[in-house]
Amino acid sequence: MRRIVEYVIAVFLLSAQVAGCTSDDLTGTRHANQPPMVWLAIGPPEGSVASYKAHFHWGGWDPDGQVAYFEYAISDNRTGVFEPSDTTGADKWRRIARTDSVFMFSADSLADSSGFDIDDLQPLEFTRPHTFFVRAVDDEGLSSIKPAYRSFTARTLSPEVEITTPIRTGFAPAIMPPFVTFRWFARDFINSLDEVQEPDSMRWILINALRFLGDFDAALDHIRANPNSPDWSKWYHYNAPGDSGRSWTPNPPLAFGNYVLAVQAKDDAGAVTPVFDLDHNVRRVRIDTRLNGPAVSLFNRYIKTLLTSSANTPPVTLDIPAGLPVEFAWTADASSYGGTVTGYRYGWDVIDVNDDSQWEVDFTPFVGSRANSPPRTFFFGAHTFILEVKDNSGFKTRATAVVNVVPFTMERSVLVIDDWEENSRGFTVTRGILPNDREHDAFWVYVLDDVLDFAPSVDMLHLEGAITSVPIHLIAKYKTVIWNAIGSNATSGGSALGEYIKFNDPAFLGPEDKITPNIVELFMEAGGRVLLCGQEIMTTAINRRFAPGVSFPLIFRYELMGDQDGSYQQSIVGVRGVADNSFAYDDCCLDVTDIAYSQNPNARRRPPQGCPVNAVRTYDRRTEGLRACVSVDQQYGFPRLELRPEVANLDRAYHESRRGLVCDIYNPPYFSALCSSLPELSLGRSCFQPMYTLECLDSSSPIFGAPVAFWTTRHATRVASNGVAARSAVWGFEPVYFNPDQVKQALNIILFDEWRLPRTD
Repeated sequence: MRRIVEYVIAVFLLSAQVAGCTSDDLTGTRHANQPPMVWLAIGPPEGSVASYKAHFHWGGWDPDGQVAYFEYAISDNRTGVFEPSDTTGADKWRRIARTDSVFMFSADSLADSSGFDIDDLQPLEFTRPHTFFVRAVDDEGLSSIKPAYRSFTARTLSPEVEITTPIRTGFAPAIMPPFVTFRWFARDFINSLDEVQEPDSMRWILINALRFLGDFDAALDHIRANPNSPDWSKWYHYNAPGDSGRSWTPNPPLAFGNYVLAVQAKDDAGAVTPVFDLDHNVRRVRIDTRLNGPAVSLFNRYIKTLLTSSANTPPVTLDIPAGLPVEFAWTADASSYGGTVTGYRYGWDVIDVNDDSQWEVDFTPFVGSRANSPPRTFFFGAHTFILEVKDNSGFKTRATAVVNVVPFTMERSVLVIDDWEENSRGFTVTRGILPNDREHDAFWVYVLDDVLDFAPSVDMLHLEGAITSVPIHLIAKYKTVIWNAIGSNATSGGSALGEYIKFNDPAFLGPEDKITPNIVELFMEAGGRVLLCGQEIMTTAINRRFAPGVSFPLIFRYELMGDQDGSYQQSIVGVRGVADNSFAYDDCCLDVTDIAYSQNPNARRRPPQGCPVNAVRTYDRRTEGLRACVSVDQQYGFPRLELRPEVANLDRAYHESRRGLVCDIYNPPYFSALCSSLPELSLGRSCFQPMYTLECLDSSSPIFGAPVAFWTTRHATRVASNGVAARSAVWGFEPVYFNPDQVKQALNIILFDEWRLPRTD
């Protein structure tokens, strides 16, 4: 480097002698006055390796006048040494009035090719040696005789490219249509993998493998060996208008055949993506007739979302009450294979899909990202909804839903669904822990014997053995349903109820993984009234496939996808509103569920997971377990519910010296105080109306007085066949543990005063 600098100075002195008084040459015009002096104060150290963006500071002094401005020149040293042509002539020098500036230097040469892997795209070091010169010019135009200079090597890391359309297929070619749009994104690493910015520009190449007898590898070898091939596009700015720096649509459309696509990025230092990698910036493409079309998501409130890209998707069947409006919404996307969705059409009961006149609407372009059909109401029969979406190459996707209309006659009063896991030994042998089947059935027969047409042999469904589901055709015969279940948190087997009301990701359903429609919701929509009751009854609404490690209290709207880390405002998995349509949040108006006590210490919520409830919740099963239900209903005088002697006497499992009942607690008031920072948490929603609250031994416990039973008015305006508009209810405890006379009195209020069922007296 020292020899380079000496050579530079010699060139400057020689230029001064030859040029004489020319003001545009290297040393300026000779005058009687003395030339100004210049110095470099700050910059990359001499001979160092530094960032390609370098900040230089300089100064100057004129012994017999003033420094008017400065001029600088940059040598790229492309041959490895200084080239005089880089600074010879006035056109190589640029004027600057400041005494400092940040300069951008090229770094466009691979620093080390010894470990270069042509099949492994990763940021590689690019460098370029440079010499920076600066000189002062005085007020008479005379330049410094000897400029200040600094030689260093500029460094950067090469940019990366990821082709997003077509998606990564490894060595197998992506099947794409003739009308195709290729898409990619890129990122540029500055000095480390932590410093990322957008690249400067992009270029691409598409080689027809037919030129190489259809050999993909030979076509890729040609791309690697010919970086200046005329087949390459020009460089387009990454943020060019119309996404032309991030996508490319060949025009005219591509002919059928095999192709290799490669994309490179260039950063502002001139470093170019050096590697062609099939996993990142290279794709093997086959232009051919596709078997599938756009990816379509067909959504209905009751069947959730059907995902398909086939023209022969098996139909989804939905049993639905007569007179209930049915509508569908859908989205479509063809970008995964480079296509563009051009339109959709739909129709009911289309017999011949090739007859355009049978479709309700002609092909219609999407306005926005979503479209929908108007509601349709049916009263009998089976009706088929067909949606067809096509792309710009004419490929189609067809989704079909068959709606079976079920008449809801509601001729009988009440159906009891026994979804409870009894013990064969009963209260006596288990010391009050579990009733046997006879005791459990006898309890329900007794508390319902005032219902006029209640016949246990007809109106009780036992979910056991081969019977593990509830047909919608069965509940369609009833005005009301009492579903008595044991929640999945308390037993490994869970309950059938859980399969109906548990939350499922609305974008999860596929034709091979159908979700059972929520018949409880459908029944309520049709005007039926429901009482859900049992042990941890709403805890079963949690799908543990998504939330295997549940902590309590649990916020239904945010946590049903399993996200309980950090603050809810910054939720990653359970984004705000993810469970707005869940049964617990929507139909039952629940924000939060808690448990009187949990036998699993890992289920306790601890800081910093959301709200710091662990600071005040001890989960003591003796002092905080449910001992009595206290009425808080504002309309009816519900009786106090107390544990029956068979479970609470001195030698029984639920005596006050041992433990109280485990039960669900809904929208506990203490939680809103602890989570006041969450503005969307509104425990006072009007559709949630407490009926009973918890009484435990510890009156200072934050769950003392928290709701354990409630009315939900979500479907109260739906009029049943008897002309009654009424609320449904949830009891978060198992009624069989309580005094049967008190339970009967409470049920009579629900059945006769609220639901207006016929009674015997």
